[in-house]
Amino acid sequence: MENLQIGIEIDNGQMVGYNIDSEIMNGLYSTTEKLKVEENIQNFNIIIEKQGDSVATKMSKRDNVVIITIVIDDENKLQYLVGKDLNIDDIKSSNDFPSELKPLILDAYNLTNVASLNDLLG
Repeated sequence: MENLQIGIEIDNGQMVGYNIDSEIMNGLYSTTEKLKVEENIQNFNIIIEKQGDSVATKMSKRDNVVIITIVIDDENKLQYLVGKDLNIDDIKSSNDFPSELKPLILDAYNLTNVASLNDLLG
């Protein structure tokens, strides 16, 4: 499979490639391949702790995007990248997108509009 990436600026100002598998719609990307998710977790210093059999979810704001990391178990990990350019009405009205993920996507979208300390200092 082709290695698709989006450049994201990290805390030190360096651009790092974020691995994606597909574009769901403008401003929303998914990564479902385990090795790509693990590389993203490492590259963007995402700390996610899974407890027991529960599903672990973490939202991480980087630059103007939010990375949603979901860990089901050691073999099943996925991520969504949510950008400011996402048309939130498309998510709300979509029947193709799982309804249990919509609140996560909406929360992540709202975070893209919240200034981080780096935004204020930069």
